Amino acid sequence: MKPNIPKSPKSCLDPCRHEGLARIYRALGHPVRLAIVERLARHKGACCGDIVDLLPLAQSTVSQHLQVLKEAGLLDCHSKGRTCEYRLNQDRLREAADASRVYFAALVVAEPDKPAPPEGTQSGADPFAGRSEETVFD
Repeated sequence: MKPNIPKSPKSCLDPCRHEGLARIYRALGHPVRLAIVERLARHKGACCGDIVDLLPLAQSTVSQHLQVLKEAGLLDCHSKGRTCEYRLNQDRLREAADASRVYFAALVVAEPDKPAPPEGTQSGADPFAGRSEETVFD
C-alpha cells in the first residue's frame, strides 16, 4: 500500500518539471565533458581531432563524450569539408544557467531572523574561489 502523500500545487516531486535541467546536468556529469566544454568556451570551437590531441583518451571515447553533449543540446556541429567543428550552443547554455539559478534560488531558505537575499544576488562566497586545479587541457 502506497503512503498517502498530499500534493502541493508546486510539488517538487514533478519529474516533468525538472527533466530539461536534469538532462543538462547528466551531460555535464563527467569530468571529461566539463573539460571539453571549458576548452570549447575558450577556443570558440574545435574538431574532434583537436580535442583528442589534448586528452589522454581514444578518439572513440572523445567522440562518445561529444555525442552526449550534442544530444543534450549543448553543442552544435558545423561541417567543414570532411571534418566537423564543435561549438558551444550559447543559447542552450544561457537557458541552462537561467534554469539553474531559478532552481537553486528556490532551494535557499531564509533563516528565521534573516530575510532571503534579493533575487539574482549571491547569498555567499563562491565555494570554488581560490582553487587552482588544472583541467585535463592544461
